[in-house]
Amino acid sequence: MIVMKNILILTDFSENSWNSITYVLALSQNRSCNFYLLNGVNSYENEFEDESSNELLLIKDKNEKDSKKEFAKLKDKINKSPLKGNHKFFPIIADTNIIDAARTQIIEKKINLVVIGTNGMLSNGKQNNISPIAEDIITKLKSSILVVPFEARFNGMKEIAFPTDYTNFSEGKLLQNLTRLISYYQCSTRFVYMAKNSAVLDKEQQWNKETIHDYFLDLPHSFHDEINENFELSIENFIKKSNIDLIVMSAKNLNLFEQILFRPKIKNIKYYFKTPFLVLHQFNY
Repeated sequence: MIVMKNILILTDFSENSWNSITYVLALSQNRSCNFYLLNGVNSYENEFEDESSNELLLIKDKNEKDSKKEFAKLKDKINKSPLKGNHKFFPIIADTNIIDAARTQIIEKKINLVVIGTNGMLSNGKQNNISPIAEDIITKLKSSILVVPFEARFNGMKEIAFPTDYTNFSEGKLLQNLTRLISYYQCSTRFVYMAKNSAVLDKEQQWNKETIHDYFLDLPHSFHDEINENFELSIENFIKKSNIDLIVMSAKNLNLFEQILFRPKIKNIKYYFKTPFLVLHQFNY
């Protein structure tokens, strides 16, 4: 079962990042967790490749000092928050890119969950899209990832949606690891079959669906079909009509990721700004 004991939060000290911190603190109420707050000084590889070695050292030294100042402010902000609880907080400053730094921490600290904040916009502000660094974090880190949009607020956990095409036989087992969280909040899991043309399943898909049902026999769950050429519109409609609090997806389902999270074709999709995504990797279990 997934146990959110050691949580890694990637922070750049922005408002997006602070919102992700307050969300996961609210999610972790009445539990004691270790929160590792990671700031990668150099977020992109080869960012300073044209600088001389002395100039590079000066840049890194300044960035580290700036990070220490920001961490002091963040620590004070957390201490004043009513959500602080009985958690422990550990600031980490890395002088490598954020992906490599996070990989190291996942192994060393036995991280159960990685948290990132996002505003769900491209730099030009014209289209919904997840940022390139957030996409790298989701696809390259072998850990469960919680993506918290800027407007997301934790108001309890009653309804979870799991978009699927029933082609991954391990989805039921993967989700079974969430049973502690589901039982704690007494929430319902809605399995949403995403297809463009037909709701008819082949034998393999039907078997995978029945396997999921077997894993969730003792937990409230239901199965739904959303047939639409645009998957992002399907999940948007389902979120709205079912009051979904959290979207959970398997990291292996790249087809759905591409359309729902990474490269949606429809502008102004509301779930990009309000609904958190939990991405599950088999690696953790």
